[in-house]
Amino acid sequence: MVLCWAFILAVTPWAQAMDYAEERQVAQEFVDLLERNNLVIHDEEITVPVQILLERLAHRLPNPLYRYRLHVVRDRSVNAFTIPDGHIFVNLGLLMFARDMDEIAAVIGHEMGHAQLRHIPETLETQAKITAATALGILAGTLLSSKNPEAGAAMIFSSLGGGENLKLAYSRQHEFAADEFGAGILKSSGIDPSAMTRFLARLNATSGASGVPEYLLTHPLTDKRVAAIATDAGSPRPDETYLRLQACIFGLLLPAQEASLRSSTLPEPYRSLAIALVKYRSGDYAGAMALLEGIDLDIARATKGLVLYAMGRSEEAYPLLSSYGRTASARTAQAEILRGRGRYAEAIELLKPYSGQNPRADYVLGVLYEGMGNQALSHVSFARYFFRSANRSPSLFHIQEALKRRDELPQGVAEELEKMREALRQEASERK
Repeated sequence: MVLCWAFILAVTPWAQAMDYAEERQVAQEFVDLLERNNLVIHDEEITVPVQILLERLAHRLPNPLYRYRLHVVRDRSVNAFTIPDGHIFVNLGLLMFARDMDEIAAVIGHEMGHAQLRHIPETLETQAKITAATALGILAGTLLSSKNPEAGAAMIFSSLGGGENLKLAYSRQHEFAADEFGAGILKSSGIDPSAMTRFLARLNATSGASGVPEYLLTHPLTDKRVAAIATDAGSPRPDETYLRLQACIFGLLLPAQEASLRSSTLPEPYRSLAIALVKYRSGDYAGAMALLEGIDLDIARATKGLVLYAMGRSEEAYPLLSSYGRTASARTAQAEILRGRGRYAEAIELLKPYSGQNPRADYVLGVLYEGMGNQALSHVSFARYFFRSANRSPSLFHIQEALKRRDELPQGVAEELEKMREALRQEASERK
């Protein structure tokens, strides 16, 4: 089954029926579900370059409808989609398929066009039968099925009631309009608009016995797109940002053998960076250090700090982490070193920007707040960690304990915890 954001919009239709508060609610429930099933990638070496592209494009929108946010999905299919409240999702498979950052930006700009223009498919047979919550369930179930086919299928069929025939593609008119919109913001952002043509041409060429790629099923080719593909759209221009992104994807997320094979196509020093990340991830710290020593990149220096920390050499690790560590993993290691030195308050300030966004940072914050005697925020941090980790019982325990100290919580946190508790209860009820 193939999904696209337009289906979610069409089934209610939310453009008339949902206000922005309702959009935020259903969107957050969807994001939380993906988080609890480990489908959202948090490695900032991967997410930050793509988020920067989104912000660059959003800055050129004359009247943005949303504060756009980008999520990288742990899914190998070449696809991207948007849900209400300005959440844009880009699959890992699409990032690996793209040949430069302009192609990734083109896809993001196109998805942003669908969101800004509030497209609704014209032919949806089940519009009267399906709610926005059902649509989110189908989309989540489809993504979950890539990890756990049995669980994913169960969610899809429970949402559908077992029988609807869904049409999940944008209309050709909407595709053309989104193309025009995307090309406009690419051009105003200083990005080559022909990157989308180049991306689609290569994607179209992969169609064959294995079937049409997901992105082309949810975003069909218009006549103008087909004509554009026949023209020369130029060649990809992979820059340092793109090469570093690919090295981090290979090194941090792929199985060792596949990472080694894919990284062989990268030039130095990015090939060595990818292999060093694989070695660090597998616990071969000596091998990782040997490769990192010869790489003149900030990310290599930060990774060297993480390797030294993992080896128990905290004093050597700290200067590298504090100078070059800009990711949650590096900041978390730095915070743990500070905790070991008794500098709890400083460590907490270091991790606050990642609170509620990175599971490992939330866990360490829980330990730090506990060490400072702040039981309320300690329970909040542990609740967030276990919630994102899909560990229901300890999450409920810490939610309840934090809510007992409601008067000590910052504004809005109690409401967040109550929503988490309700989501966990609902999941438990659906399992019965």
